[in-house]
Amino acid sequence: MMSKKSKDSRNNVPKNKVRKHNLEYFDNSNFETKDINEVTSLLLDTYKTYNGRRFLNDDNLNCLLPSDKIELERSTLSHLLLRHRWKGNFCSPIKEKLNTRGTTILDVGCGPGLWTIDMGLKYPSSSIIAIDIDSSNFPPSDQHPQNVCFLTCNAIDGIPFPQNTFDFVNISMMWSVFSEAQWILVIKELVRVLKHDGWIEFTEPDPMVKNRGKKLTWLMEHFSKACQEIRDVNVHIHEKIPNYIKEMDELKDLTCMSVDYPLGEWYGCFGDYAIKNFKRVFQGLVFLPKYMEMSNEEFNGLLNGCFEEANKNKSFFTIYKCFAKKASGEVSII
Repeated sequence: MMSKKSKDSRNNVPKNKVRKHNLEYFDNSNFETKDINEVTSLLLDTYKTYNGRRFLNDDNLNCLLPSDKIELERSTLSHLLLRHRWKGNFCSPIKEKLNTRGTTILDVGCGPGLWTIDMGLKYPSSSIIAIDIDSSNFPPSDQHPQNVCFLTCNAIDGIPFPQNTFDFVNISMMWSVFSEAQWILVIKELVRVLKHDGWIEFTEPDPMVKNRGKKLTWLMEHFSKACQEIRDVNVHIHEKIPNYIKEMDELKDLTCMSVDYPLGEWYGCFGDYAIKNFKRVFQGLVFLPKYMEMSNEEFNGLLNGCFEEANKNKSFFTIYKCFAKKASGEVSII
């Protein structure tokens, strides 16, 4: 049974600060000095810098990874690796629906929008809304399909659409963003805006590398503890998501799948790119060296040793997909 609060949230569109990404808003070249100072102040208030990496400046956020050019490049590589390994952008049985005019898709935590643009190009009959708390990586309006729209939105504060809006909801690689309590809130919101008979799909990794040696084992143990203690983020959220789905009365037909991600040159080009991407994740966790009582130089040395070890041991990790269908809203009459 749903609580009264959950039921109320299904009937009310949540309040949220939403801004449509439109570069025309910034096209006025006749800024006065006052305007420039305001823009500079806004940028300084929006971001903060730790160990040379740029992060969103909001203490209420649990984000572990930076929001800068380096992370943008890493997330781009991550998308390409995901698409290659899964042989596509989704596994839910909704392909036929996506070719139907009027189909609506929501992409949560879209980042630079690569998944969104891919889907917009492949399924021009569908309309796609992509949301992210950081709009700085959104593509210019002339560099994405017309059936795609980007919105600045913090999913924790609610999804600013009525219930039963989207035919398909995608949320991928958000392991580093939410606490467990926030995951539950977000999932409830995503189910609220999902149409009856629509599909929701989650893609999250099990970051604990298999076939790891002593160095990598030591690193992974500290990584897991640090994320939980410092930012209240459970990096093993892939284990929780199937249970969250099962606890939602509205969802049915749960399916879980997995693929292994080889790490290292032992698996050729893919393995080489995969381990470089994996290393960049740890380089973005700027709090980890201090937690492990190491200098940055010592930490980078540890990373190099860990990944030499991974290549020797033919290490890999696993990424999971879970997808489920929202039950029909039809009421049976006996």
